[in-house]
Amino acid sequence: MRTFALLLALIPSVTLAATPEIVAVRVGLADRYKTGLWTQVEVTLRGGDQPVDGQLSLVTPDGDAVPSRVEASCRLPAHQETVVRTLYRPGRVRGSLTVELGEGDRRLARRVFSTADRADAEHFLPGLEYRALIVTVGEADLDIERLGRLGGFSAEHRPVAARLKDAKTLPVDWAGYEGVDAVILQTSRPDAYRSLDPDSPQVRALDLWIRMGGRLILCGGDGSALASDGPLAHWLPGRFEKTVSLRPTGLGALESFCDSRSGVPRGESDHVAMRAVRLVDPQGLVEAAEGDLPLVVRAARGLGQVIFVAVDLDHPRLRAWVDRPKLIARLLDAPTEGEESDDAAAVMHFGYDDLSGQLRSALDHFPDVRPIPFWVLAGLIVAYLLAIGPGDYFFLRRLVGRMTWTWLTFPTIMLAACLLAYGLAQQFKGDRLAVNKVDLIDVDTVSGRLRDTVWFNVFSPRMEAFDVGASPCLPGGRPQSDGHAWPAWFGLPGSAIGGMDPRTGEPSLWTEPYRFASDRRAMFGVPMAQWSTKSFTVRGTASTKDFPQAELSEDAQLLVGYLTNTFDFSLEDCLVAYDRSVYELGTIGPGESVRLGATTKRSELKTLLTGRKVVFVEGGDKFRQETTPYDPASQNVSYILRTMMFYDAAGGRRYTGLWNAYQSFVDLSGLLKTGRAIFVAQAPKGSDVRRVQGVELRLNDRPPEASHARQTTIYRFVYPVQKEKNG
Repeated sequence: MRTFALLLALIPSVTLAATPEIVAVRVGLADRYKTGLWTQVEVTLRGGDQPVDGQLSLVTPDGDAVPSRVEASCRLPAHQETVVRTLYRPGRVRGSLTVELGEGDRRLARRVFSTADRADAEHFLPGLEYRALIVTVGEADLDIERLGRLGGFSAEHRPVAARLKDAKTLPVDWAGYEGVDAVILQTSRPDAYRSLDPDSPQVRALDLWIRMGGRLILCGGDGSALASDGPLAHWLPGRFEKTVSLRPTGLGALESFCDSRSGVPRGESDHVAMRAVRLVDPQGLVEAAEGDLPLVVRAARGLGQVIFVAVDLDHPRLRAWVDRPKLIARLLDAPTEGEESDDAAAVMHFGYDDLSGQLRSALDHFPDVRPIPFWVLAGLIVAYLLAIGPGDYFFLRRLVGRMTWTWLTFPTIMLAACLLAYGLAQQFKGDRLAVNKVDLIDVDTVSGRLRDTVWFNVFSPRMEAFDVGASPCLPGGRPQSDGHAWPAWFGLPGSAIGGMDPRTGEPSLWTEPYRFASDRRAMFGVPMAQWSTKSFTVRGTASTKDFPQAELSEDAQLLVGYLTNTFDFSLEDCLVAYDRSVYELGTIGPGESVRLGATTKRSELKTLLTGRKVVFVEGGDKFRQETTPYDPASQNVSYILRTMMFYDAAGGRRYTGLWNAYQSFVDLSGLLKTGRAIFVAQAPKGSDVRRVQGVELRLNDRPPEASHARQTTIYRFVYPVQKEKNG
């Protein structure tokens, strides 16, 4: 026994080296995110015995079930946990996420996570599609889901709140907000913002998102985070003066603002005293006030909005107010009555139930790519069955006399049928790459901020892998030095065939993932099958001074002034939307100026969008209003995009019968409430794709040939309007 113990002591101890581990993931903001859009993901890693300078890879199916990969560099200290924050683009409501950690050519760790009804160490929540995602910073989620019940939404369409207790968990990249409909910053707990300063990456990312069309609700109450040196000060639509006690008349102003039928509880004890932030020289539209104290101010910031409310929305008095959801709905421009479509035809199934799906379908129609007619296919099938059956039998039995020759005739018939099918496909579908592209270019003329949104479908006549890139450029093809453009795949919401929430599994032809560049400005090796199409989108931003010049003012509730087309090409189908009116200007040639005033053709914006007209009721002395029903089957991209651009102004889903939840940032109806005018114009048909300002698309590092591309370009220019008093 002693000898055995001695031998054990002499054997050197062997310790297994600790290797890095993937501990957990957290997808979205407070576990909530939208499918098909860029999403923040936090990956928790645990270091091994040695520090690692590695590469983190996230692999997930895209909207067509093709695996895609995003990568991020990471440094992992030994024996420590590290959280890596990056972005990825989930393509399935219920799907999986494969996380890999590597160093050089070595794979150090790999783990697969999947969706479940509860987020834990192995799972993350399913994605959203049609539900508005509202991010709140503070202690309360403000009962956001009650807004859905107020608006008559079914459970699967009600808004969702993502509540963050600390502002440091906000995204550090603006694209992390791509699926967010609004952000509410509560200031009743100032320590939630102590980790931020005006130059923090979270502040810069949020500001860029707002300027590109986002919506921020900024709450008062405790003013320390809003003071001149606070991290939130530069979003104030005015100058912070001090905090004051809100008098009962101020509560009445809030009640009137949201058409409340139930008063705010009037408690008088100190612990429920309501404080309000006083703004001086408010910039924007004051929508509610108590004397000289602005309570609600709506202001434009770039292409987005900042809505300032002087009080804390989670104050005990407001929390006990039964109509607080009405107040929040008014701030968010959310509906407060049923959103069901009036037209029963709206429930017809077109393969999509969102306007983005209709736009995607319209871009999938290529003039030179024709489907093979059904009667041709049916005839070929019948001919093939006759040939391999009675035809082959009659030929061998009656003419040849040798039935064993079927071993030769049968494969010959099959080969001939395959060659005929291939020849017909070549004849109908062609052998040339084709691109359908629609370009929506929005410019805020105050800041010079340009936002370009591109949707395009590619038809490939052969099996090929594409590199997809894009860059903002000025008229004439000049590159924009400070511009950025981010291409991505464009998914179809819903459970229809090809949708991102399929009812059954959809196997993919591809097993190896294609790759996004680390800065998201390109996609490499995107595979396409022969005679197939794929949908893409590009989000771009830049600064510009190239836009039509204008001087506009309001006089006696009319928009007056002039517009000058400074481009070297004509602008067609021009109109100016202001408040609830629209002024139709027709075509404006290069260098031409037009005046707006009492003689300009004017109508209600909703009337223009819906074709509304007044009809006399026969046999009586009454009139009724009729609208032209929205056509959800239309393939006209200009018609579809016009509705997306002013969706709320047209009546929303009540009018269209379709949602606008997936690309809702396109809708600038809210900017009209800030006193801005929006000039809408279309570039001439057949414009050179390099001549018109916007994103230059590249496939395999070169622009698609003009003969293979069909482009529609629509401009929107946002102008301030000087208010003038009549007389």
